[in-house]
Amino acid sequence: FCTTPKTIRGRLLVYLSNQAAKAGSNHFKIPFDRQGLADYLNVDRSALSKELGKMRKEGLIDFHKNTFTLHQ
Repeated sequence: FCTTPKTIRGRLLVYLSNQAAKAGSNHFKIPFDRQGLADYLNVDRSALSKELGKMRKEGLIDFHKNTFTLHQ
C-alpha cells in the first residue's frame, strides 16, 4: 500500500502516518535504515534522503536516524 502514491513524499507520508498510528504517538521508531526504507518504498535512497530533508525544512517531520516525529 505504501507504493500506491506516485511521489516519494506521498509514499513517505503514507508509511510514516501508518507507523505513527501503530505506535499511538507522533514520535516513533521505524525498523529500517535509509537504504532499507528506500527499498521498502521502492525509491532511490538519495532521492528519499533529499525528500526527507525537504520535509524537515518545511516543518512536516523531524528525525534522527530511524526515530521520527510527525508535526501534523
